[in-house]
Amino acid sequence: MGHVTVVGRTLAGVAAAVRLARVGHDVTLVDTPGGAAAMRAALGDTLDFPAPWRDLFKKSGRPAAGALGLHGLDLVADPDGPPTERAATWYADVDALGESAARAWRDLVDAADDIWQAVRPLGLEAELTPDAVARAGLHPRRSLEDVARTLDHPVLAERVRAVARARGLEPAAAPAWFSSRLAVERTFGRWRLQDAEGRPAPASGLVDVLEDRLAERGVTLTPDAAATEGADAVVDTVDPGVAWHRPSRWSRRDSFPDQLLARPALRDPRRPGWFHASASSPGGSEPWAQLLSGALATYAAHEYLTGDDIRPTNKALAR
Repeated sequence: MGHVTVVGRTLAGVAAAVRLARVGHDVTLVDTPGGAAAMRAALGDTLDFPAPWRDLFKKSGRPAAGALGLHGLDLVADPDGPPTERAATWYADVDALGESAARAWRDLVDAADDIWQAVRPLGLEAELTPDAVARAGLHPRRSLEDVARTLDHPVLAERVRAVARARGLEPAAAPAWFSSRLAVERTFGRWRLQDAEGRPAPASGLVDVLEDRLAERGVTLTPDAAATEGADAVVDTVDPGVAWHRPSRWSRRDSFPDQLLARPALRDPRRPGWFHASASSPGGSEPWAQLLSGALATYAAHEYLTGDDIRPTNKALAR
């Protein structure tokens, strides 16, 4: 095994650190100022994709249920807010907006599910490559604003625009394929933490559980950025703050897929043994997307150091 330095106390950084430590590497995590606070701020009241969290805990030690239980917490379906399940959403929309609007929304999210299947290999479940982007068939210039304008009912249009605004983007600057996030919520539901008395608890409580996992896995914390010197591999998880923008009308190389491919690559082409995973990675800025980016960096770094493929797609691991 080797010595790995992970730069950045971020969701991607902690995910990579505990995963790498679990498979036997000596891991040092360079603590960035305000790291824990930033992780808490990134987590709201609810979670819309619990599987990456469960996978992280399972692949780094005690499974999620047990790890949360040590903090008197449990992960449960959120009983509040609008419904997420397909049939329940249909009936709620029929009652509130009418059958025509309900049908339009159902059809839009059905189409978004197809988009979700297309984007999963693009930096979420696999390393982003130009060939994968080409196969996905992403529209080069269509934005979420364009998607919103296909809906006659203003409430539905605002739901689409809200996907962009929740990520700090104007709808015209967000790729149309971000509509896939609507399918994520419908498919996986909305979840939240609750305490031992059944009272709602903020999702930021997951940060405390992750901090425990760092200690359990023996990850060394340091404020010294020079810890990268002499490391056998480095995973840089500091977010460079790459933002989406509306494609230029006059440039052939400023499409949304071009912007996706210009995001920080998993492998640093200038420095062998350096890997990148952050909120600016191709997978996305959502907390669950950052966890998945951290997992991809783990697989790549481990393979670089040992030659072993520990990706879930390696069927030999299941034998």
